[in-house]
Amino acid sequence: MKKQSMGAIIPNGVNKTKQKVFFRQTWVEIDKSDFRFNLKKIREYIARDTKIMAVMKSDAYGHDAVTLAKEAQEEGVEWVAVSSLEEGIILREAGIKSNILILGNIFPYENFQVALAHSLTSTISKMSEFANLENLAVKLNKKIDFHLKVDTGMGRIGALSETAYSILQRVAQSREVNMSGVYTHFAVADTDPVFTQLQLDIFMKVVKFARGNLGLKFIAHAANSAALFKSKRAHLDMVRPGLGLYGLTPFKYSERFLKVKPVLSWKTKITFLKKVPSGFCVSYGRTFVTNKLSVIATIPVGYDDGYNRLLSNKGDVLVRGKRCPIAGKITMNMTMVDVTGVKDVAVGDEVVLIGTQGKEYIKVDELAKIQNTINYEVTCNISARVPRIIV
Repeated sequence: MKKQSMGAIIPNGVNKTKQKVFFRQTWVEIDKSDFRFNLKKIREYIARDTKIMAVMKSDAYGHDAVTLAKEAQEEGVEWVAVSSLEEGIILREAGIKSNILILGNIFPYENFQVALAHSLTSTISKMSEFANLENLAVKLNKKIDFHLKVDTGMGRIGALSETAYSILQRVAQSREVNMSGVYTHFAVADTDPVFTQLQLDIFMKVVKFARGNLGLKFIAHAANSAALFKSKRAHLDMVRPGLGLYGLTPFKYSERFLKVKPVLSWKTKITFLKKVPSGFCVSYGRTFVTNKLSVIATIPVGYDDGYNRLLSNKGDVLVRGKRCPIAGKITMNMTMVDVTGVKDVAVGDEVVLIGTQGKEYIKVDELAKIQNTINYEVTCNISARVPRIIV
């Protein structure tokens, strides 16, 4: 390990410049070269004139939105998507110049002024939202861009198609606002191609009406990572990869369509070791009992860091290239691991929670399966207090 000023420790091979100072031996590594690799693969997979909107909501699914938005910008990505005004403002203050779309709705309507002040593109889903945005444009004597969200079957925000037609007619009559995009979101692109096609059909009727009947010009976009991988018909003018950008799989066997590399690794270190006798209980609830003389390691990571308690007695970590089981219940700030079978194990040994060590690999999907959830919930739940360092 390399020492930084103030006694902080950062891993070997990591550039110390502008890295966060941290003392607790738990960190996430973000590989920006793998992120660029994934961007390249997506570009090669889509048509040359199809744009990319990099979805970076929830701190880029836990991957450090500021860092990766800068990478995307350098790679010529024209659009970034976030979920809220706050996320958009963070990117602007970090120097991101790309177009930024807020995927969530704006409420209260006074917040349209906040979006405009930071050059953020708002989503419109209701006639009242459109009217308020138009009034603001009149008040400021300034044309304001927005994207119209159409709900074709997701049931979240978005105008149902009949409402969308009415809004589009108002858009065609307005000189104060500019609809630069129209979009929808697929509910089951990973599992149900029939329903996904139904959603796409509904959406394309709206798009054709706006273009053919009203003469409007805009970017149409619909494809999340699952649809990007599975359905080239859904690529349209722009695709919206989230999972795929970070090397997470949107569905089983997705690598048959497009192979990407995981961008995130999660690591820690053994900070305490002890030998315990047979019949010794470990952690709360006494759910783990040794059946022989054992070596138990303590690592400084727990459920407050986002290392889910459901992994207790079920998950594995990697130590010196070997899988080692979690021993007992994961606690708030510490986890115990049975390292009895690891030769020459020592305090200071690197422990991999997610990622590769030697010939072994712990995937995000493995942790998600144990927790009965989806892979991107796992990365989103890694606490902001865990430092993200760039490799």
